[in-house]
Amino acid sequence: MLHGGAMMMDTTDILLAIEDIKRLKARYFRYMDTKDWNGLATVFCGDAEFDARASLSLDGVGEGAAAESNEWVYRGGETILSFIQAAIGTKRTVHHGHCHEVEILSASEARGVIAMEDRIYDGDALYLNGCGHYHETYRREADGWRILTSRLTRLHVTLG
Repeated sequence: MLHGGAMMMDTTDILLAIEDIKRLKARYFRYMDTKDWNGLATVFCGDAEFDARASLSLDGVGEGAAAESNEWVYRGGETILSFIQAAIGTKRTVHHGHCHEVEILSASEARGVIAMEDRIYDGDALYLNGCGHYHETYRREADGWRILTSRLTRLHVTLG
């Protein structure tokens, strides 16, 4: 059993929470790729933080075309949504998330690392191909789990 303050979770509750968080991240990718901005707004906590400094480089301090991402840290669910909308707009995107490592810390807190690959196309031309990880924390709110913090790191990135 997991002890979270006075709250205890049994194995079934832990496994259900992990599955809910995996589905949350799946919706994140699908909403982004289908440009479902209303849906995407539902995956973040109102006080979420999104660190996208490594979106266009391996270390988050890129030069040249990647320099624009050097300061990409956004706070607040609406601000994060606006950033994502502006960054990908109507570009065709394909995101894959896999190998979810989710740890339930309490009945309302969790953290995880999700491996990812993304491709962004500008017209028919490949603009970005990247692989890396999302490092996240989650909070269970009245309507379910949401992303509280998210930091993207890259193992590979190619800009077209």
